[in-house]
Amino acid sequence: MDPFLHAFNEMLTTTYRSICKVEELMLRKLSSGELSLHEMHMLESIGKHKGEDVTITDLAQDLDITPPSVTAMVKRLEHKGFITKSRSGVDARRVCILLTEQGRRAEVAHRLFHRKMVRAITKDLTDTEREAIATGLKKMNAFMDESIRECVDGKEE
Repeated sequence: MDPFLHAFNEMLTTTYRSICKVEELMLRKLSSGELSLHEMHMLESIGKHKGEDVTITDLAQDLDITPPSVTAMVKRLEHKGFITKSRSGVDARRVCILLTEQGRRAEVAHRLFHRKMVRAITKDLTDTEREAIATGLKKMNAFMDESIRECVDGKEE
């Protein structure tokens, strides 16, 4: 493998592991070990809707997981006190999910962590460097999306 590609692969792997480890440690500190990373991402998804009615279907689509998986996670998070469920005032068949104060604090802290990380990474970059990173990440995301589609469709190249 080309030396640059080898080094780049190592950087990607190390960065991925580091982000996961930092988020895991941050969650452990933030929630006394109560929240998993998947649960935190659920709180983040609920928080993005800023008090609007958020349903199981909305969360499943946003997180790209099945509604039964969302339902199970919602039950766990409700039991832990991070969210509440209620019936929609517009359509009583719809269950709406809301963050509790504890859930809001966790979601805000997680959002601030991401903001701090992004600012620290980008603070001294030139416009050219910012553009190069954005272009590289767009290409990486496109590759990941295509790889997911191939795996789901059962067609690996």
